[in-house]
Amino acid sequence: MGILCGAVWANEAWGSYWNWDPKETWAFITWTIFAIYLHSRTNQNWKGTNSALVASIGFLIIWICYFGINLLGIGLHSYGSFTLPI
Repeated sequence: MGILCGAVWANEAWGSYWNWDPKETWAFITWTIFAIYLHSRTNQNWKGTNSALVASIGFLIIWICYFGINLLGIGLHSYGSFTLPI
């Protein structure tokens, strides 16, 4: 729901729904990993350790999306970047 609302907001603000900005791309990757996780929970062979591994990868990707991309400060979302003290 958040990605859809963000796309509508981006269309109003920047004139397009999706720009393949690094932050948008990593948000899409995160969404995809957790969609795989939800589907893996319904498969009997993937329950337990395998689905927990997919969830852990998704958690790691959230950290990359939040800290990694913000620390780089690139793309349309550079207004949300952190400033590192010198």
